Amino acid sequence: MFPKGQRHKLAVALYLLIWFVGCFWLFGLVYSGTLQSWGGIKLEAVKEFALYAMAGAIGGTLYALRLLHEYYDAPMTERWLMWYLLRPIKCGGAAIITIILFQSGVLLLQTNDSIGAKIGIAFLVGFGYGKVLDKLRSLTETLFNGNGKHDGVDTPKDKDDLAR
Repeated sequence: MFPKGQRHKLAVALYLLIWFVGCFWLFGLVYSGTLQSWGGIKLEAVKEFALYAMAGAIGGTLYALRLLHEYYDAPMTERWLMWYLLRPIKCGGAAIITIILFQSGVLLLQTNDSIGAKIGIAFLVGFGYGKVLDKLRSLTETLFNGNGKHDGVDTPKDKDDLAR
């Protein structure tokens, strides 16, 4: 029916669509209070963080869907397969940590302190995951190296926007 490479792309597209729609669905359940617990964890205590994670995953998944569409004719390598599979998870986690860094005052951003503003930031963190990690890497180097420069060691970077 479909060549092997095409089946992988269709499977990745389906996987990303399930993440995309599933996060919106879970977001609604958590936000409305319909879903009270998940795996034995009462969500009331972590409700905001669950919303941030889902918003980040939605942003990351939207970016991945856009990239899958843009490079649909390119071959699907194992590297890119793993990139697509891990993107929603990494973006959800990065969104939570970034909001915590803003709330703690480590990162400064002039914005409304409402949950809507934080959810919007979480979405943007997921969508711009590679750029956010570059900024966090720069901040970490500045805080712990003192000069913001590498100490002669070239570390690998996660480049989301590299052309295939």
